[in-house]
Amino acid sequence: MAALPDPTATLTGEGRAIYEDILARRAAKGVHHLGPYIPLLNHPELAKLIEQLGWYYKYESRLPRDVYQFVVLILAKRAKVEFVWEDHVAAARAAGLPEAVTQTVADNGRAFPAPFDLVDQITDCAFAFKSIPQALQDRAVAAFGIDGLLEIVTLCGFYSMMAMVNGCFDVALPSPEARRGT
Repeated sequence: MAALPDPTATLTGEGRAIYEDILARRAAKGVHHLGPYIPLLNHPELAKLIEQLGWYYKYESRLPRDVYQFVVLILAKRAKVEFVWEDHVAAARAAGLPEAVTQTVADNGRAFPAPFDLVDQITDCAFAFKSIPQALQDRAVAAFGIDGLLEIVTLCGFYSMMAMVNGCFDVALPSPEARRGT
């Protein structure tokens, strides 16, 4: 097994403060698990910075919540990372992502209604590391603004990184109760 040790019981000083801050911030939003932050806490400063970016995406970004969750579910299916899918599918439904859209993603389908069709095309470009065609970029900016377009693209990168942490270090799925609020 490739799991890293859980350092949380032995953290001291600044590492301990970072751990407690991450726990408190997540608990305040109803999330009672650390998931990939457990292996990341072997490098507390890195864990802190990654968690801050994740916090922004989850709770402060300008994207509509259903679009945010759609991007995460697309990444989960394309990368075949069960943890990310299981950790977000209920939150996607709670955010208003239509069940038909969730099911299409689950089935690896590609026929999505607006605006998810647009987002799907953008994620195709992001995951292929290729330029977004001007007409598609213009449509995305009209729908989500430049900030939203940037968030869609960088969200693909963020959750790719989190999928790598989950996969490389065999992060176990938390209980369904602990996943609430994701």
